[in-house]
Amino acid sequence: RQWREGPWDLMRYAPAGGYGPLRQALSDYLGSVRSVRSTAAQVIMTTGIHQGIDVTIRLLCDPGDTVWIEEPAYWGVRNLLASAGLKLVPLPVDDEGLGLGEIEHSRPPRLIVVAPSHQYPLGMVMSLARRRMLLDYARQHACWILEDDYDSEFRYGSRPLPSLQGMDEDGCVLYAGSFSKTLCPGLRVGFLVVPEALAAAFANAVAELYREGNMMTHAVLAEFIREDHLGSHIRRVRRRYAERRACLIEEIHRHFGDTLEIVGDDAGLHLILALPDGVDDIMVERDALQQGGVVTRPLSTYYMDRAHARPGLLLGYAGATPDEIRPAFEALARVIRRYV
Repeated sequence: RQWREGPWDLMRYAPAGGYGPLRQALSDYLGSVRSVRSTAAQVIMTTGIHQGIDVTIRLLCDPGDTVWIEEPAYWGVRNLLASAGLKLVPLPVDDEGLGLGEIEHSRPPRLIVVAPSHQYPLGMVMSLARRRMLLDYARQHACWILEDDYDSEFRYGSRPLPSLQGMDEDGCVLYAGSFSKTLCPGLRVGFLVVPEALAAAFANAVAELYREGNMMTHAVLAEFIREDHLGSHIRRVRRRYAERRACLIEEIHRHFGDTLEIVGDDAGLHLILALPDGVDDIMVERDALQQGGVVTRPLSTYYMDRAHARPGLLLGYAGATPDEIRPAFEALARVIRRYV
C-alpha cells in the first residue's frame, strides 16, 4: 500500500527524531498498553535498544562516571557501558528486583540501568515498593534511570505492572524498547521515550550521529500499529508462546521432577533452569551444543562477579514448536545428567 502511493518523501534521511506518524502512533500505543506518558516529540526512533543506550550515555555521561547495573545483567548492555569508559557497579537482584538496601551508603551514580518489568536474565518483576524507592532516590540525587522494557508484552497468567516511566513525576526516567521481541530482531526498529527537557537534544543527536533513514519501514509500522495489527499479533503469539513454555516446563518436570529449580518462567521468551552449586554451566552449555545440537546460554556468564555467579542454563522456547522442544530437551537432559 505504501509503495503504491508513490512515497518519494520516504526515500530520504529521516527527520530528527524519526518518522513523525510512527512517533505519534507509538506515543498513543505505549500510553495505552504500558502507561507511558509522552508526546510524539518525546519518542525518539532508534535501530534498537543498543543504539538507545549508546546515545543515552553519549549525551548524559562522561568517561569515569558511575553507572549502576543489575547483577546479573545482559552482557551486551554491560559491554556497551564499559566500552564508553564508565565505571560499572553491579547491584544484586532478589525476588523484588534490584537490591537497594545499601544504596544510601553508596556514592550516587550518574545513570541506573534496570529492566523492572522482566529482569534479564533471572526474570523477576521489580516490586512497586522498590520502584518507588528507586524513583525517590533518583529524584533526591539527580540520577538518570534508563528503563529497559525489552519484552513486557509477554506475561502468562498476570498483567504487567505499569512502566517505571509512567510513575515518574520528576523527568528522570528514559524508557527504551524495540520490536525485536514482538516482531523480529532483523527489523531493527527501536525507540526511546525521553523526558520533555531532553527531547530536542536527543532527536538532533540521533540524526547527527547515526543519520537515520528506514522511513518506508517506519511508515508501514505506523499503519500496522494504528490499525491494531500489532495488538492482534501480540495476542496471537502470546498464546503460542504460552503453549511452548508449558511444553518446556512439562519436559523439565518429566526428566528431573522438582530436583532442578525453574526460575523466571512467568513472563518473557525464556526461562532459567538452575543447576546445583559447583556445576560448570559453561561446560554443560558446550557439551549440549557439541553432543546434542542444543543451543543454551550459561547463566554464570551474565555475572560481573563470576566468583559468586549462580550456575544455570538460559533456555529460550519462543522459536521452537512443542514437537521440536521435546527431542531437544531429551538431548539436553542426557548431557545435564552427567553433571548433576
